[in-house]
Amino acid sequence: MKEEKTAVLLLRENPVNPGDPYRMKELRGLANAAGYLVLDEIIQRRERDHRFQIGRGKIEEALSCHPKKLIFYNPLSPTQVFNIRSEFPVQVLDRFNLILEIFASRASTREAKLQVELARLSYDAPQVREELSFRKRSEQPGFRGAGAYEQSMYHDIRGRMAKIRAELKEVEAMGEERRKRRRDLGFDLIALAGYTNAGKSTLLNALTGSEVDALDQPFTTLSPTTRALEVNGRRALLTDTVGFIDDLPHFLIKAFHSTLSEISRADLVLLVADLSDPLELLRRKLVASHKALWDCQVTAPMITVLNKMDQMDELDAQMKIDQIEDLASNPVMVSAHSSQGLSKLKQCIYQRLPPLKKYQIRLPYTSQSFGELSRLYRTSELLDVSYEDELILSLRGRAKDVARLSKRAKDEPAE
Repeated sequence: MKEEKTAVLLLRENPVNPGDPYRMKELRGLANAAGYLVLDEIIQRRERDHRFQIGRGKIEEALSCHPKKLIFYNPLSPTQVFNIRSEFPVQVLDRFNLILEIFASRASTREAKLQVELARLSYDAPQVREELSFRKRSEQPGFRGAGAYEQSMYHDIRGRMAKIRAELKEVEAMGEERRKRRRDLGFDLIALAGYTNAGKSTLLNALTGSEVDALDQPFTTLSPTTRALEVNGRRALLTDTVGFIDDLPHFLIKAFHSTLSEISRADLVLLVADLSDPLELLRRKLVASHKALWDCQVTAPMITVLNKMDQMDELDAQMKIDQIEDLASNPVMVSAHSSQGLSKLKQCIYQRLPPLKKYQIRLPYTSQSFGELSRLYRTSELLDVSYEDELILSLRGRAKDVARLSKRAKDEPAE
């Protein structure tokens, strides 16, 4: 029988700042997603305790519940972890390592597993140096030091990180080739992005008619999931990927670069947000999402999809939209659950996709030209084909789809 995972959650709040009830709520959601039974939640307003992060009395209070682990919202230094484990009979975890635990449990593909391992090692490398340095300082004079062991362990970690990065670079190159092939087949590439548990997977299902797992918990999706979508005759591929979260370390973004490139290389990004969230929380999640998109170097046009409109009064929803207009470009209200607003969203997607221009192309009668004609049937809207001294094609398409024929293409005004 599997042993039950129990935990007490701890949060230290800076007494200078106002209290934030959403932090503990988010930590509870993460703990539940990782499979922990939460026995108690303890919040303390005080300056940081350099030994334990939180006061000794609060740790003793938490231990009275007899949990298997203490989970801190605040980041723990190696010294603090060492101190707590040395003085109290309990395992400890901070929020970032809790997120990594969730990632590790849900990584099903080779790419996802490598990215999780790289994130773990990126976190561990400086921590190992600090912890072993701390242990070395506490050794008695005259005994063999830990310096050689420290350097060996640190170099092993750095070596493994280099190997993973090389392998992920190959995965990323394959992804770039896959995106190029999809564009050559005439597909526009659309990416879903946003804060974790905003309803991205549910929206993917609603727009494409697919049945991807869409659970009410954070980080359901780790590996990119792509489904076909047609909007007013334009063929697109819609990709759902890992959600964002507040205070996401930059090295975690770097570790998941090959996955997040599905967003940074997209033709259009749908930024999904939960409209039913309280205004302050909604703004905070949008700020965190925009920061993550900036770190991903996203430059594509964006539509802000405000999900769960079915849980809002229409007047209240509009008032909330007015107060987030600085963070919500091209806002569209939808309910992925009830399909409200999806027609309007599709129309907005059509308007924001790369525009189609009208071209006239002249091609000689060669097998290569007929091959190009076959390709253009797939990737563009052919308006007319005339078989005269040469092939004369009138079409509406994207510049990059006819770029290889640019010397023979005459660009005419778009309709």
